[in-house]
Formats: sequence, structure tokens, C-alpha cells
Amino acid sequence: MKTLLLSVALILVAPLSFSQTSESLKKRIQEHYMAIHAGDMDAIESHHLQEFSIFPGNGSALWESGWKETLEKMGASIEYPKPNVVMKHFSAQIYNNVGIATFYLDGSYNDEQGLWRVTAVWVWTNETWKEAHHHESKLKY
Repeated sequence: MKTLLLSVALILVAPLSFSQTSESLKKRIQEHYMAIHAGDMDAIESHHLQEFSIFPGNGSALWESGWKETLEKMGASIEYPKPNVVMKHFSAQIYNNVGIATFYLDGSYNDEQGLWRVTAVWVWTNETWKEAHHHESKLKY
């Protein structure tokens, strides 16, 4: 009986553990960048926690939680830069329900060519990865 209960418990837990792998996080981030390339704002926003914050790649100040609501109150909207970038040196580490990803974006944002370094913090919540914080900075040569 104990063996049967242990087997059932492992079957129920295995899919959850498997879903929280570095590979599943990398896949989610790739989906996120596909949405950014496509300009799909609904998908982009669905990948973020409500408390999402960002240090944008243009060097501007931190956009803290609530920035979207502030823009809407002012009658403004966010427009992500039009990227044509590829990821390089992409890695992800998982620490319990938190994932840290680092990579470079090589290509162009709007008309600006370059290489941007990225660190992103993702949280496993409600059976999916959601981005909590994103930091981009252009690499200086």
C-alpha cells in the first residue's frame, strides 16, 4: 500500500517539477520574444506579473509596478521598440519557483544596431512562468 501511494504521489508531482525546468523557462522566454517581434501586446502583457518592473534598454529610469496604469491615466500608451534581434549565450537557472535568465540580444531596436545584455527574473505561478523584472542595457564596446 505504501508503495502504491508513493507511486501515485510521484506521478502527481513529476509534471509540476518537470514544468519548472530551465528548458521550460527558456521556451517561455522565446515565446515572449516571438510576441514582442509580432507586436502582440496582449500576449506580452500576459507574460508579466502585475507587479512587473523594467529597466529599459534605452537607459531610461526604472519603470515600476503601476507604470501601465499611470500611462493609461495620462492618455498615453506603451509602444515597445520594433526589434529585429536574436538571442545569444542564453542561460537560465531555477531556484525553487524563481528563474533567472541571462542572454544577449543582437540586432536592432527600431533603427539602432547593437548588442544588449539582458537579465530577467521570472516566477513560476499558477502553473506558468511570469516575468517579474527585466533589465536591459546596451553593451558598450
